Amino acid sequence: MSESRRPSSGGGNRRAAGVRRTPSGKSAAGGAAKGSSRSGSSKSTGSAKGTSRTSSKGTSGAGTGAAASTSAASASSAKRPTSRTSVSARHAGAAPKGAGNGRGKKVAATNFLNYPRAGRRNPWRWIPSLRMIVGAMALFVLAGLGFAVWLYNDTEVPEPSDFALAQTSRVYFADGETEMGKFSEINRTELPADEVPDNVKQAVVASEDSSFYENRGVSPRGIVRAFVNNLQGGARQGGSTITMQYVERYYTGTETSYVGKAKEAIMALKADQELSKDEILSRYLNTIYFGRGAYGVQEASQAYFGKNASELTDAEAALLVAVIPSPSTYDPANDPERSTQLWDRVITRQVAEEQMTPAEADALEFPKTVEPTSENSLGGTNGYLLSQVRNELISEGFTEDEINTGGFTIVSTIDPAIQENTVQAIENLPEDRPENNRVGTVTMDPSTGAIRGMYGGADYVTQAQNDATQSRMQAGSIFKTFTLIAALEDGYPLDSRWDGDSPKTFRGGWTVKNFNDVDYGRVTLEKATTSSINTAYAEANLEVGPERTMETAISLGLPEKTPGLFPDASNVLGSASPTVAEMAEVYGSIASGGVHRDSYVVQSVTRPDGSSRYEHETTDTQGMDEEVAINATVALQGPPTQGSARDLQNVMGGRPVAGKTGTSERFRSAWFVGFTPQLVTAVGMFQPTADGTGEESLTPFGGEDNITGGTFPTQIWGDIMSTSLEGEEYLEFPEEVQLDNETQERSYVPPPTQEPEPTRAPEPTEEEPSEEPTTEEPTTEEPTTEEPTTEEPEPTEEPTTEEPEPTEQPPSEEPPADEEPPADQPTEEPPADEEGGEEEADAGLPEVEDLLPGEGQGLGGGREGRDGGRGGD
Repeated sequence: MSESRRPSSGGGNRRAAGVRRTPSGKSAAGGAAKGSSRSGSSKSTGSAKGTSRTSSKGTSGAGTGAAASTSAASASSAKRPTSRTSVSARHAGAAPKGAGNGRGKKVAATNFLNYPRAGRRNPWRWIPSLRMIVGAMALFVLAGLGFAVWLYNDTEVPEPSDFALAQTSRVYFADGETEMGKFSEINRTELPADEVPDNVKQAVVASEDSSFYENRGVSPRGIVRAFVNNLQGGARQGGSTITMQYVERYYTGTETSYVGKAKEAIMALKADQELSKDEILSRYLNTIYFGRGAYGVQEASQAYFGKNASELTDAEAALLVAVIPSPSTYDPANDPERSTQLWDRVITRQVAEEQMTPAEADALEFPKTVEPTSENSLGGTNGYLLSQVRNELISEGFTEDEINTGGFTIVSTIDPAIQENTVQAIENLPEDRPENNRVGTVTMDPSTGAIRGMYGGADYVTQAQNDATQSRMQAGSIFKTFTLIAALEDGYPLDSRWDGDSPKTFRGGWTVKNFNDVDYGRVTLEKATTSSINTAYAEANLEVGPERTMETAISLGLPEKTPGLFPDASNVLGSASPTVAEMAEVYGSIASGGVHRDSYVVQSVTRPDGSSRYEHETTDTQGMDEEVAINATVALQGPPTQGSARDLQNVMGGRPVAGKTGTSERFRSAWFVGFTPQLVTAVGMFQPTADGTGEESLTPFGGEDNITGGTFPTQIWGDIMSTSLEGEEYLEFPEEVQLDNETQERSYVPPPTQEPEPTRAPEPTEEEPSEEPTTEEPTTEEPTTEEPTTEEPEPTEEPTTEEPEPTEQPPSEEPPADEEPPADQPTEEPPADEEGGEEEADAGLPEVEDLLPGEGQGLGGGREGRDGGRGGD
């Protein structure tokens, strides 16, 4: 007995616990005891192993109890386990029971949604259970139904008088306070339902919603079709019925979001419940926009046909319905071909709906419409500004209808003071100015591209063509600037020498002459720019290549499709026909150090709620190296200081100016394009023919025998810029710099015995030669000499002594600069139209048959071919 107690005292508690862990622990222990009594203590281990094998499907606790000694087994069988067991023991016993049965016991959820899921290991415990998913869906469905019921009961069908009609968009000057004008004056007249013509009702049902009389205000099929189309990337559709289109007007505009369509659908459903179909259709036709500022079928009938709606024919009714999707775009006055196609589509659908017979449809003819009247708000000079604003917004993705009805606040870049100065400069022209004399101007900030002032004409209502942005004129000598820049880029410095004698015949038989065949000898590139010497620039253009001149113009912002822009030798003399706005933008690239910035006139667009719809972002493109732009500017300071535009020195009060005058063949156009560090302004003058198909020579006026770039264009430029820059800081242009690429040999090397030639020799203060072209017969009066200057004699190709060899140069009509003029000639210079060299833009322009054929039209027609490069869009 003592033997049986000893093991019990050492491990009995653990073994007893082991027995209790096994549900059949008692019988297992008894079996072990019986085995022990039969086999003795020597077989107790084997009995334990046998117990372990038989309990292998149970828990380890059972095996441990079976491995106890015989005395421990006897003690275990003699002493029943009490019912008071620990919690851990009870839980420990539960697991083996389940394990013994081969199944895990399902753990009870701790909350209703069973989240996180009980009895699951990560990450499965965080995946929502089916119960949770179903519960959430049910909750959303109930909430959605409740919201729909509330929204339906809370929605009221609006009366036509309740509609918030589209708002007028207003345009402001750059200060954001001074109103420039507005878009789309709104006209609307409501007709009673019984007075809305039936032919209009039938046409709109056939065209817009053939299921109108059957649907309940919403077309599920149409919505699904639109949804599929939108998913496939097609043009965004809304699947709207006529009823939905009607309620759209209540929200002032077309809803394209799915949430917006849901709101419209609720109102459409209720409208269909409360109103008759005929009432809905009449309200729709009384509120929609038809274009030309007309809301409702009555105003549309007046705007398009000048009659009341009750008098509309079937053909006229179909046309009004045809323009509904995009009134401004499909207006016959804007796109007659497209409007005809849409009109035919409406008629075809009416036949399909059996509203008319095929024979009746075939008898219809496309109706004639009255000319749209320009809005009074577009009258005067501001009309051109407003039109330019509209065109720019359209190019930025706005639609005509959005502009007309969006209620936007549009801030332009136009400075009110500069614009006033611009208009005043044109009014300052002499009173005898011909009626058909036309002027276009653009003033731009070269640092941003913002247009600060523009003159497109006297009155937009009477003349809709903008002479600043649409009219094209032959460029003349202002195109020499591009050859100047190309030469600088190709390594020719400003003091490189070129032959300025006249006439001069080049390879291919191209003969160029200066006005009155004045000889200049060999001149620097800078002098050739100041005096606009045709022969010198023709030689330079052939040296660098005419294609380089064209490429330079394009890199600085001139459109590639500019009429007359070709890579031939005469392009240096201005055969291309740009617009004034294009030349302002191009010269702005020079003024900004070679950086090209697109000109623009719209700064910002704000919605009625104050949110931003559009904000301009300037994009910079490096058109040429800054140092090349600096040296080009140095050369371009010659014409305003010493050349044909030097009168600006008195007007500008000594403020630095760079620019170039130009006159085209037979005085058909006259230019001055110039800039200061702050502003660039381009001025162009021309005179269209009586039929508007071309240009004729500018009729002299104001005491000028010939209208050249150095006359009224320069005067206008000075009037605009001098007043616009009042109070602004006097800024200097950078000094000439040494270019790294100056590798070309200079045509002239001064002899060692001579003093260095001054690079900026002073010129006389009297009038320089004008820009008269020389394709016409020269005047009978002989050109006289220039006043003596400090410029040294210019030898020929090879350096000689102090004087050039007489055989190298024919007797010149302009004596060398260091010689005194003959005693029988006056020492002062003749009038500007009697001496050559300045701005003979077309002196040497080949005749039409000598050039490649050109394309296009300019100024509503213009001469075809390369003679002056007339062309147009």
